[in-house]
Amino acid sequence: MDVDNEERRAGAPAAAAGRRGRWKRFFERAPGLQLMAVYWVPMTVFIGLPVRWLFDRQEPLVEAVLNGALNLVWIGPAMYFSRWSAGEQAARRDPEGYALRQALRTSIVPADEATRTALPRYLAEQRRATWAALLAILGICLGLVLLALLVADSEGFAVIFGVVAAVSVAVAALTLTRIRRLETPGSRG
Repeated sequence: MDVDNEERRAGAPAAAAGRRGRWKRFFERAPGLQLMAVYWVPMTVFIGLPVRWLFDRQEPLVEAVLNGALNLVWIGPAMYFSRWSAGEQAARRDPEGYALRQALRTSIVPADEATRTALPRYLAEQRRATWAALLAILGICLGLVLLALLVADSEGFAVIFGVVAAVSVAVAALTLTRIRRLETPGSRG
């Protein structure tokens, strides 16, 4: 009996398309904190470090890593403001996702029945993703603070990455508070 039959091969592209669709949906619906957690390290390694070394080849690796990470801290605010400013385009591209993000942003339960039905699952996903993003960013910041203090002997970098961690905690706390308000039965706006 042939295990690799035609039905199985036909299902492989559909499964790959499903995975791509899931990632695309994640990137369209994820808040800035989650996107920063996903993009910060790869962009630092693949863009920040090469650019630092392109212009200053004598810079030690530790300083290049710290400067590269610092140069890419803008990812979080940029993602937040790009989502905020592209509201109408996002509403056309993904109306359900836009309605869910708006509900999370305003803490008001949507009037649309389909969106209201999808809201509990979306909130559960956002809670998990917010905690994961916060832990990732805090881990990255802790590593950068330790690198700055112990290896580079630079208190300035330590303070800056400490501030990034504090702002990330504040953003996560705000997001989790909004999620909790939406899950409360008396929060219907």
